[in-house]
Amino acid sequence: MPVLGSPQEYRAIIHWRGGSRPFVSPSVDALTELSWSRTVNDISEAQVTIAKAGAAECCAQLGQVEPWVHELSLYRDLDLVWQGPIARQPRETRSSFVIEAQDMLGWLARCQNTWLLRYVTDTPDAAGRRRGPVQWIAQHIIEANLTSPFSDPPDYPNLLRHIVRNDGPTARFEKDGSSNAAVWSASVLDVLHELALRGLEFTTSGRSLLLRFSKRESDRAQTRLTLDHVIGDIEVIKDGSAAATYAWATSQRSNDISDGATAGTGEIGTPYGRLDWLVASATDAGEAELEQMAREALRGRYPAPLVVSVPTGSRLAPTAPLSIHQLVAGERLDLTTEGFCMETTAAFTLSDVEVGWGAAGEEVAVTLVPTAALPEGI
Repeated sequence: MPVLGSPQEYRAIIHWRGGSRPFVSPSVDALTELSWSRTVNDISEAQVTIAKAGAAECCAQLGQVEPWVHELSLYRDLDLVWQGPIARQPRETRSSFVIEAQDMLGWLARCQNTWLLRYVTDTPDAAGRRRGPVQWIAQHIIEANLTSPFSDPPDYPNLLRHIVRNDGPTARFEKDGSSNAAVWSASVLDVLHELALRGLEFTTSGRSLLLRFSKRESDRAQTRLTLDHVIGDIEVIKDGSAAATYAWATSQRSNDISDGATAGTGEIGTPYGRLDWLVASATDAGEAELEQMAREALRGRYPAPLVVSVPTGSRLAPTAPLSIHQLVAGERLDLTTEGFCMETTAAFTLSDVEVGWGAAGEEVAVTLVPTAALPEGI
């Protein structure tokens, strides 16, 4: 059985864009601290602090590091655990050099969509658009934008061959004007957020972009954690702010409510009374799409979800029965909180991973949320 373990060292390598050609690598001893994270449906970040006194041999090269020209890669012993573009100007003081980076989704946040979003027919149109799993639709949109005439060279971030897909049900997706020919002016990341309302889940691991659907209780758990696998305190939170008994999805616009539609699903006559949850579609969604969006919005909200967090100062024990490569946001774990007033043994999903490294060694913190489930009959 794999265990988390304790790394002997971390290394930071700065690559040219694309992640394959090294530019500079400070010595291990020069790294005074670093942090990196993984999250679901959003950009994760990393940061390294380099002591200039220990990196005199590469000071000139560090001074030439350019945002978006270079990328940061982090290695835990020999394993690549994080990679992405240096998105902010490096910061230098008398004694240190600090580099901040975003994961591979940072490239999509800065890529403007120039592709017509109209995936509504069963047979492909001339450009290959058709109804399909939202994971396939997401990949098709990413490929179209990263290989468009505006992207030179094609796939400039070296992302397309690192996409990993796990498809869900077939869906339709469109964002157009009255002429069905208008292009939605938004970032490609914003398009992924819109697809997330329809069941897409996306995250990164190393250089890979994972496009998949949310884990279910019936899915196999990576492992089972107990309180013995956490060093320090742990927080169990019954999150009423995320609870809902009924979810609504609407395509209405705030400036013209007559031209939209709304659909809902959920439970009536619950111990909670009435707790509504509303999501708004940025596209001209039909009734079936809105119903699907409402179901996805309700998932995991009834009953009120139980959230488990390993707070600052606490960490997973090196004996925790999973490897660093299994700590991917969106993966399913079982957790037992025996001895707590809010005792539970339940299916959870890993929503966030926060890793720090410094003089005291490695600290791995996680946040777990209930594995997305719907009320019976929904």
